[in-house]
Amino acid sequence: MLAKSSLQPSSIPTYQRAWRLFYQFLTTIFHSVRKPFPIAPNMLALFIAFMYDKKYAPSTVSSYVSALGYSHKFLGLADPTKAFFIIQILKGYGKIGSCLDSRLPITLPVLNRIIESSAQLTITHYQSFQFKATCSIAFFAFLRIGEITYNSPKDAHVPLQVHQLSKLLDPSKQVVALKLTFGNFKHNYNQRPFSVILHRHNSCCPVHLLLEYLSLRGNRPGPLFLNSDNSPVSRTRFAELLSLSLKACGLDSTRYKGHSFRIGAASFAAERGMSDAQIRALGRWRSNAFLKYIRLPSLVS
Repeated sequence: MLAKSSLQPSSIPTYQRAWRLFYQFLTTIFHSVRKPFPIAPNMLALFIAFMYDKKYAPSTVSSYVSALGYSHKFLGLADPTKAFFIIQILKGYGKIGSCLDSRLPITLPVLNRIIESSAQLTITHYQSFQFKATCSIAFFAFLRIGEITYNSPKDAHVPLQVHQLSKLLDPSKQVVALKLTFGNFKHNYNQRPFSVILHRHNSCCPVHLLLEYLSLRGNRPGPLFLNSDNSPVSRTRFAELLSLSLKACGLDSTRYKGHSFRIGAASFAAERGMSDAQIRALGRWRSNAFLKYIRLPSLVS
C-alpha cells in the first residue's frame, strides 16, 4: 500500500497499460502467454521495435519503457532499461519517431467547428452544454483529457473537481474570468498548487461556455464534469462525442485525439508570441517536451 502510494496516481494507469501492451507483444510475436521476468534487454529491444511498428509516439514509448524498468528496480533486479544499447535505441526513436505522431492539433477554428457541430449530435440539452464546455476548457487550459475524465470505475485517478474552479469578479460583481487550480498533476505530485486563469474570448469563450454548463450542473460536489446521474464523464464517452462531432464537421476523426486540444493550445500560444517558459508553465510541462507539439500556423483550419 505504501509503495503504491509512492507513485503519482496518474502514473498507475500508464504503468498498467505498459504491462498489458507487453503481454500483447508476447502473444502476438511469440504466440505465448508466458511472462518472462526479469525482462532481458534484448527482449525489451524487440518490444520497442514492436511499438515502433505500431507507430507509438516517442513520449509514450519512453513512458512504457520506464514503467517496465520501475518494476525491476522495485524488486531489486537489474534494470534492462539501463543497458547502453537500449538507451541508444530510445535516443534514435526520439529523433525519427516524431514523424510517427500523426495527431493534428485542434486549432481555434477547428474548436469553433466542433462546438457548432454539437447541435447535430443526438444528445440531450445538458450533454450538449457539457460537451462544449469540456472542449473549450481542454483547449484554453492546456488540459490532458485524463484530467477531466475517468477511465473506469476502478480508476484511482480523480478528475478535476468543481471546487477547483472559482469565479473572478469585477467591482460590479460580474464574472470576468475563471480560475482553475490544480493540486496534484503530472510532474507535480504533492507540490504547491498551480492556477490557470481563463479569460473571456471572442471565439469559443471558455468563461461563457463553462458558466452556461454550471448553470445546468448546479453546485453538486464532485467532478467538474458530471453526467445527469451524478457519475463522472468517462474518457471513452468523451472520445465518442469528439469523433462524432469531427465527422459532422467533415474532418478526419482518426487524425484528432483528446491530446489534440493540448497540441492546439501549445501551437496557439506560440503563435501569439508567448515564450517557451510561459507555454511550459501554462501547460504544466516539466521539460521542453511541448516543443514537439508546436505546429505553425495553428490558425489554419
